[in-house]
Amino acid sequence: PLLVSFPPLLPDTAQLYQQYSEAAQNIEIKRQARSDVVSVYGDSIPSPSPSPPPACRPLPPIPPVPHPHSLLQSATLWRELPGVQDSTELEKLTDDQRRLQEVRFEVVTSEASYCRSLDIVVEHFVQSKPLGALLTTQERNWLFSRLADVRAISHSFLSKLEERVETDIMQFTVCDIIARHCQRFKMVYVPYLTNQSYQDATYQRLMNENPGFRRNVERLERSPVCQRLPLRSFLVLPFQRITRIKLLVQNIVKRTTPGTAAATQAIKSLKLLEKLIQQSNDSITEMKSIESLVSLNAKVDFEGRTLPLISQSRRLVREGPLTELMDNCQKETERSVYLHLFNDYLLLSLLKEGGRFTVIDHCPVSDVRAENFGFKLHSLQKNLFRLHMTHRSPVLRTDTQSDKLRWMSALSRKNPEIDFLGVKDLPQMQCIRAIVSQQPDELSLEKADIIQVHQQSSDHWVQGIRLSDRQHGWVPESHLETIINPKVRQRNLEDALKLTTATAAV
Repeated sequence: PLLVSFPPLLPDTAQLYQQYSEAAQNIEIKRQARSDVVSVYGDSIPSPSPSPPPACRPLPPIPPVPHPHSLLQSATLWRELPGVQDSTELEKLTDDQRRLQEVRFEVVTSEASYCRSLDIVVEHFVQSKPLGALLTTQERNWLFSRLADVRAISHSFLSKLEERVETDIMQFTVCDIIARHCQRFKMVYVPYLTNQSYQDATYQRLMNENPGFRRNVERLERSPVCQRLPLRSFLVLPFQRITRIKLLVQNIVKRTTPGTAAATQAIKSLKLLEKLIQQSNDSITEMKSIESLVSLNAKVDFEGRTLPLISQSRRLVREGPLTELMDNCQKETERSVYLHLFNDYLLLSLLKEGGRFTVIDHCPVSDVRAENFGFKLHSLQKNLFRLHMTHRSPVLRTDTQSDKLRWMSALSRKNPEIDFLGVKDLPQMQCIRAIVSQQPDELSLEKADIIQVHQQSSDHWVQGIRLSDRQHGWVPESHLETIINPKVRQRNLEDALKLTTATAAV
């Protein structure tokens, strides 16, 4: 299908989704430093330079791109469309109504950029015969998954959005179209996102072990059509897009008059998107959990009572090495131990040669408790806590303060909640470089995500809760920037409360 069905409305600026996303996130980061900006779209802050590459999914430097909805680029703001400028209705709209239409229009323009990027990855990479000749069927499935299906559904979605704008350029809505497409999104996005770990592993292996694959990818990446963007930046597009649509719909909910049909429809589409993303996350977690349990099961010996490890409902919460301080009567003063904390059981093991574990004790998490421990006889000992299990209560030491805090937090099973009222004026931080979680108790963040901070360690880790969806976890402080302005922090809480209240009411 043709990408743009009515050229005068959506001019082909050749901007790719990666550039749109980078610029939009930079605008939001800049906005958090100001207290006088009430609209995401009503200011003309220039984009800062792109941030350093995100962890695990590196992007090369890309040239600074004007925000797609800045005055620097003609006819990409809704209010700059000739049909809007010439309309007598424009003067009758309030500022909030205009901002609402800008957000709705961004759904359309950003989808056009997204389709442009999908066209390139499918036509330039997926359909490349020299590249395809180097891949087995399995490698091809893991590397490109269902990108062609994602592209087809996205083009269909874009055409419906464009038709809607053409029908009523002044008062068009988009959330009912989003809601109708969520089932189709689910059919392609859940499998694609679930496949992501296989995709990453396959890409890395081929780049390291297959010189022909590396040469062909680098040759294709040098083409002007890619605009200096690497294959990996195209492969992550579906994940970035589905989270971005959710963010845009959240902005629509915040701008829509409560209790109206439009508000109900916006909240319905938001809930469907949240459900889709949650299903994707659950599918990823389940797949990783089963794989790790099968792997662990092959490396574990039980000293006493055995425990069947493989279970469909078992999820890893945290794992890692610690040091156990022995009683004075013991020959050794300390020994290395290893904890596997699952959502239902805790395993205490000794790490053996060859990466094997000997489980010396295990118990249900309902019997587990951790408490801070001050060791008076060893005043130089730091990062100690006592672990109460059913049959023993060892004193454990971690290498860093963050490890201790993370273990105590995971063992307590108490999750932080958002302080909507701002009674304590808890610190807020925004993500300035995307971060991919490496442990189950960590939180993956996109640029411009905002967290309310609940505790920080001396070695620069932060535990927080993301305001947009109330997901919690630990993040390295190096990827965050403190939001200093109290007015901005208050506005962020008000926005989060407005979303929570609106979705609870429908």
